[in-house]
Amino acid sequence: MRDEFIIELWARIKPLVQAKDRLDAADAIVAVCDEFGFLDELGNHADLDSELRAAIKTQLEEDYDEDDNEYGDY
Repeated sequence: MRDEFIIELWARIKPLVQAKDRLDAADAIVAVCDEFGFLDELGNHADLDSELRAAIKTQLEEDYDEDDNEYGDY
């Protein structure tokens, strides 16, 4: 249910954001979703558009990089 809400929220916000700024806006929405633990469900949804999918991929890569470096390099 949350994933449909987020996709619908993005669908309504997207036309209000200039094309050059859409990826940044999607990144912001995805970052908030990740902070609240919604990203796992959203990342598997079939109805993601290109900006939202790219933002999720970026966020998951950042989370992975942070986890790798959590204890430092040995």
